[in-house]
Amino acid sequence: MQTANAQKAVTEAPIIGSITFQVGDTRLERNGSSTPLTKGQTLKVGDRLLTGPDGHIHARMIDNGFIAVRPMAKLQIQSYTYAPQDPSANRVGLMLESGVARTISGKAGEAAREHYRFNTPVAAIGLRGTDYVVQALPDATRVSVLKGAVTMSAFGPSCLLSTLSPCTGPLTRELAAGIPQAYMEVRAQGGLPTIVVPESGKDGPNKASPPRPEELHVLSERELAQTTALASEVLRTSTAQPVQPTQPIQPLPPATRPEIAWGRWSNVALPNTPTVVSVLTDDREITFGNALFGLVRPSNSNAFPSTGVIGMNYQGGEAYLQTTQPGQTQTLAPAQLGNTNLQLDFNKRQFSTQLNVTAQGITHPLNAQGSIHSQGLLLVDPSRSNMNLAGVLSNNANEAGYLFDASLSPTQNLVGATRWSR
Repeated sequence: MQTANAQKAVTEAPIIGSITFQVGDTRLERNGSSTPLTKGQTLKVGDRLLTGPDGHIHARMIDNGFIAVRPMAKLQIQSYTYAPQDPSANRVGLMLESGVARTISGKAGEAAREHYRFNTPVAAIGLRGTDYVVQALPDATRVSVLKGAVTMSAFGPSCLLSTLSPCTGPLTRELAAGIPQAYMEVRAQGGLPTIVVPESGKDGPNKASPPRPEELHVLSERELAQTTALASEVLRTSTAQPVQPTQPIQPLPPATRPEIAWGRWSNVALPNTPTVVSVLTDDREITFGNALFGLVRPSNSNAFPSTGVIGMNYQGGEAYLQTTQPGQTQTLAPAQLGNTNLQLDFNKRQFSTQLNVTAQGITHPLNAQGSIHSQGLLLVDPSRSNMNLAGVLSNNANEAGYLFDASLSPTQNLVGATRWSR
């Protein structure tokens, strides 16, 4: 039994949103009681939204954020503070216990991504963009991105359920909306999140639990404007402390603009070095990201060879030895790339690549093999590789680019980006 004071505190808790659409079997759990949901009902921190086999819920939050809970799902609002005058006080914490939910971030998350977390029982999802769909399964979590980008990491020693900060480090991966229909998945036993494309035979969150027509029209004019500025300063990474490199690296600009390029996230950008903002033009889209870089390619890249073997020529790269100190402070030591090779076999739809990374006088031979997918994606096979890799091709495989990272120890990680052409 709760005390009268506790009951009064629940009653007086601030309103954080309201139900804008409801259909089918939908319920609200609050203060130990379960009641049917109705349109217009207000929401408070601690509320759980539950749907039956035909239930759909749409909620609009106080910061103009949007949450859709699809059939057979359970979602709890664990934290939701919006402080327009003090963005550092913003807090957003959501827990999808099961099922599928879609979230469009509001002003609270946009202003304080370092205090935004979408959890499932298996993984933590951090925010780099605006619009994404999550599926919580008993043994896995899947996320697809409609606008913007997200990070995901399985829970473990470096990624705790008890914090609102997005997880960082070697076991965190990123996915952007530039890969249509792709999603990222992490299993309950932990490990690296993997990127899955439709031809693998698996269904992503949107196919497993499709949206109702009403959900397809929820973007307001303000949100649509925000999504067109995807790579603005709100796409900064969420490390607790800014990364301090040992010295600047300033790659020489090519004579002509490459089709594929990478830029740094704003909180790890250096003076006179490309940022995601600077390389993301109207005709380019973000594809993949890692701790330092976002990789972009032409948005109309959809024509790729079906046969033949191509040896790509290395055009340039950037790499660092990333060291995480106690307290999560990170430092970067510049590294050099050499002995580079990339082969694309379109007959077998396979690729292989090798390169040496020399950091602090030690050379680390790295290699990776994997699949070339129909969308022009290079996706690594961990069983045949000693580095993680995610890459893309431009039309007709005129150019290729990939981001890579390799863990050397619990505190050290090699991180880099490369570009190739025929």
